[in-house]
Amino acid sequence: MAAGGLVIALAAGTLFVTGATLGNLVMGEPAAAASIQPSVPAAAVGTGRATDAQPSAGATPSAGPSSAPPASPSPSATPKPGPFAMDLYRRGDFVGEKTAVWCLAAAVQTSINIMSPGADQTKATQKRLFDLARSLAPAPDGAAEPEGWAKALTRLGFGRYEVSVQPSIKAAITLGAKALRKTNRPVGLLVWRGAHSWVMSGFTATADPAVTDRFTVTAVRIEDVWYPRFSSIWGYSRPPDSLVPVRKLPEDFLPWKRPQARYPAKDGRFVIVIPTR
Repeated sequence: MAAGGLVIALAAGTLFVTGATLGNLVMGEPAAAASIQPSVPAAAVGTGRATDAQPSAGATPSAGPSSAPPASPSPSATPKPGPFAMDLYRRGDFVGEKTAVWCLAAAVQTSINIMSPGADQTKATQKRLFDLARSLAPAPDGAAEPEGWAKALTRLGFGRYEVSVQPSIKAAITLGAKALRKTNRPVGLLVWRGAHSWVMSGFTATADPAVTDRFTVTAVRIEDVWYPRFSSIWGYSRPPDSLVPVRKLPEDFLPWKRPQARYPAKDGRFVIVIPTR
């Protein structure tokens, strides 16, 4: 499915669409130029919650599909020494999974809402995203592989995403935080041994990943698309934008192990979906 339709190019080169046009993009239909608005994700430096950054004065919207991959925005605030926190999430971005097997599609939809000025929470769009992700990377359990998440966001014009496999939670979360900080885009975590999808929209750390590699992530902001359901195995899901200490992540973020098939490149490791630019 081609990611046809109109997109908006910000001065930084990042592509975003509104929730109103998301359905059209997923279906490959042209989006109405009048409904497209520029959006710059939220970011914060230092402690405390993020605030929405404003588009730069020189940003000029341009209609039409982009022939070049979107560039990453620069960190949106002046780096400062000391503890660091950022959070891209805004109220209304969250979309729970509409069926018990659409967690990856709901995570894609929530990720898109975080990167867009509007929010599309419809079941119809989530179904289209599920079909798109599964068409790009079908899984043996009838759902989609994490590669479908990465390819769907890339196909729809939300930067370039890829799947990364790491040997430990620390390595995965450190890489995810660096990618989130660098691109101002959310990260995906494959939890419950790869059976479920979380969106990571922010984090707290001992220092700013934009200025040093010597930092430790202390907590992550997550959107669990299973919310508000209860799992007999995993318990109650957390509400959107929950701040989860890294020491608590092993309760849910466990090494990949799927009963339907063997995955030599993933088994026993930690799988994330990261923006690369």
